[in-house]
Amino acid sequence: MHAAMPAGRGNGASFLGRTDELAELRRLYGEASAGRPQLVVVEGPAGIGKTALVRHFITGTAEGHVLAAAGEEHEADLPYGVLSQLLGRPVHTDPLTAGAELLEPLGELQHEEPVVVVVDDAHWADTPSLRALTFALRRLRADRVLALLALRDMGDPRLPGGLRRILTDDSSVRLRLGGLAATDLVGLSARYLTEPLPPAAAHRLHAHTDGNPLHCLALLEEVPAAVLRSSSAAERGSGTAMSPLPAPQSYARFVLDRLARCGPPARALVQAAAVLGTHCTLDRAARLAGVAEPLAALGEALAQGLLQEAPHDTTTGIAFTHPLVRAAVYHELGPVRRTELHTRAAGTEDDEFVRLHHRALAAHGPDDRLAAELADCARRRGAVGRWVEAAPLVRYASRLASSPPERGRLACEAVEAYLFDGREEEADAVAAALPEATDEALRCCARGHLALVAGRVHQARALLDEAWRLRTPGADPGLDARIAEQYVMVQMMGGHSTQVCRWAEPARGAGGRARSGGTLRFIHLAALGQLGAFEEGFRLAAELPEAPLVGPEDIELLMGRGLLYMYTDRPARARRDLERAAELARQGPVPLRVIALAILAKAEFLDGAWDLAMPHWETASSVAADLGQGWIAPLVHAEEALLLTARGQYERAEERLKSARDHPVVQESAMVEVFVTYGRAYLAFVRGDPATAVALLRTLLVHEDLDFTAEPGLTVWRDLLADSLVAAGRLDEAEEVLTALERRAARRLRASTLAVVCRVRGNLHAARREPKLARDAFAEALDRGARLGLPLERARAELDFGVFLRRAGRRTPALEQLRAARAGFAELGAVPFLRHCDRELAACGAAPDGGPAALPGARERLTPQEYAVAQLAVTGLTNRRIARELVLSAKTVEYHLSHAYAKLGIRSRVELVARIGAATEGSGTAG
Repeated sequence: MHAAMPAGRGNGASFLGRTDELAELRRLYGEASAGRPQLVVVEGPAGIGKTALVRHFITGTAEGHVLAAAGEEHEADLPYGVLSQLLGRPVHTDPLTAGAELLEPLGELQHEEPVVVVVDDAHWADTPSLRALTFALRRLRADRVLALLALRDMGDPRLPGGLRRILTDDSSVRLRLGGLAATDLVGLSARYLTEPLPPAAAHRLHAHTDGNPLHCLALLEEVPAAVLRSSSAAERGSGTAMSPLPAPQSYARFVLDRLARCGPPARALVQAAAVLGTHCTLDRAARLAGVAEPLAALGEALAQGLLQEAPHDTTTGIAFTHPLVRAAVYHELGPVRRTELHTRAAGTEDDEFVRLHHRALAAHGPDDRLAAELADCARRRGAVGRWVEAAPLVRYASRLASSPPERGRLACEAVEAYLFDGREEEADAVAAALPEATDEALRCCARGHLALVAGRVHQARALLDEAWRLRTPGADPGLDARIAEQYVMVQMMGGHSTQVCRWAEPARGAGGRARSGGTLRFIHLAALGQLGAFEEGFRLAAELPEAPLVGPEDIELLMGRGLLYMYTDRPARARRDLERAAELARQGPVPLRVIALAILAKAEFLDGAWDLAMPHWETASSVAADLGQGWIAPLVHAEEALLLTARGQYERAEERLKSARDHPVVQESAMVEVFVTYGRAYLAFVRGDPATAVALLRTLLVHEDLDFTAEPGLTVWRDLLADSLVAAGRLDEAEEVLTALERRAARRLRASTLAVVCRVRGNLHAARREPKLARDAFAEALDRGARLGLPLERARAELDFGVFLRRAGRRTPALEQLRAARAGFAELGAVPFLRHCDRELAACGAAPDGGPAALPGARERLTPQEYAVAQLAVTGLTNRRIARELVLSAKTVEYHLSHAYAKLGIRSRVELVARIGAATEGSGTAG
């Protein structure tokens, strides 16, 4: 059971003002009711009335389910504290899986009325919860969902970058609250004084407080009515001097006065609840407080407005009426009482992480024993991929260590843990505050890792050079391994695969794995593939079982084996490994997550499963953007643009390529530059501009000698260069490029590259009017393509051969090749090539099957998302399972499926099978 609250209409008599804001919220609620999800930010300083506005809106308008949570300053290090409130259960996973889990209730609970999601004091919410929320919000398409986030300042650095981006997007709505108007203060005063304030006194109160409701309430309770009214016209006319209004006591005093009105059991209950968090069960708080009759104590706390009841499965849950209430009570406890309660809470907690969290909060001053326990737990959590918990634990450990060098060492570990969890902002904050006594080699290593994740490759290399120089060789094998592992990635980004292999050995820890559990073995196998050392790569993965039997400890090795299969022209085999790797990577470090999804999408693209590749690339792109993986985001965008281009979605391809091109890492990484430039050239070529393609690809000649570019089948820019040169009529240059490429491909036994060489050579001979040589080259290209099973390249060979035969006057065999090509392109949805086929068929005097440039069957009528949903539906998956596969809400799946039915003129899944046919083998996993 989750924290979903039916929100009926209630009494809103205590609320004043905000008519414009309420009207806007009601309008947006109507938009959400129509299946257009809305995201609203309610922004303003403490006490301005954000919480009151949201509560009044929900009470008076929301008739569906409400999922509510609040951030709390002292719980910002507790992973998934806010998300646990929303779901009504503990969460122990990664942000992306957690975000997908949030999509399920959002899909299930929306019926006639929208689901309203409220996160109050979002600036105090824990980062993992905010990242999970970001992931879920990005995937709402046709959902009846209204999300309300209340926070003090949109520019708060505690907000993750991914969340800030969607909050400032044009599709989001920002409500900035100011103080109440003076006329509203008249009405407010009527509820606390025997007579309302006269207008002049209300204006005076407004000028004194800027209309801040919290400050006004405090003054109305604290200051005698006569003093508040002393600005009346009569007094001014009589010459009475007006004394200034006193400054309002802090809100904490306001809360503590109410707490003092409670009896000892109620006070103890509220204090215990403050130690346990913004939400807890009544039973747990009562046991911690030693209260024998908790219901009576709760009644007093409710009457004073300190606590409220909150849903919590089958038992009574309690929560503070506002996070500021909890903060006031918690601070008032004092160090002795606070330590006592945290210590007792730790003694009754089963979960090791929460237990250590309480012990850390109970600690005063250095505690090396506790620091060691925290660090040990952090390392064990990190070893199984639970970096979300490892990071705050090792940061606590750093604060509690007595030795300054040890504090620095643990802080550097915290930087690494935060980076593996994708929390670049927090890693940066820890790195910026490293103790002066931190070992310089450790400091440089941590800052180098941070620079690398941010895409500052040159800076990363300089810092790692310094770390390696400053270290004492052999004194700290763990440090040596961490520096070497970062070197491995720096060398890969630079395209130096030989250096990757050199540094891979010192980066290994016990058991042949990197201590960090990062990407080492994957990068090593990738580098061996780029060097053509496929046998050595497969030998390193020889003990790995079949994909379904691989465990999470070998994700990176499985990814590497899958990549080697892809390099050696076995994309179907690669997909089996990479689908399993993507599934396992859900619990692994964030870099592995992005890479696994991206290379799975590439394998699907090569294997012709384009409808599955697109959501995987989109998810990889989203993960990279949301979780601070700037170093790889441009590469993902560039690869995704290949599929968009091949499907004729030129504007979307341009958008992805612009995003990739504008990223600073393109200027710092030869590897990324090659991918991005190739994507831009491919777009130009497919759009019929071979001259631009040639100009772009010629810029890559400066990287001719890099290990990365030596492998002809990795980024096929030489293939495209030869193709473009032939199309541009620069035949001698094309011959030169083809000859060099053929030698390279023959030396590396690259069957796919040799097939492309034959096709392009056929076009070259045709352009030179050498029909026999052209025919022989095309025949060899078709023969090689048939053995490879690369559908796009085979269809292109059939198209080019058909064009040659038509121009040679051989209409019948030309039609045979063109129709075969058309069927292949139609199956892929390769619209630009399909149109080319149709023009050639028309030139042969034949009408294209299925209409001009039309896709066969259902695909011609459905959007890519509708078609992807339909493909999974025909396999028998439920809407809920499809939602999990594609990382959408069940409502969005239902929306796409209903649209597919309407477009196809059908009513059932049985009819859908007849229209769609069998789905492409291997559904994959979207995140």
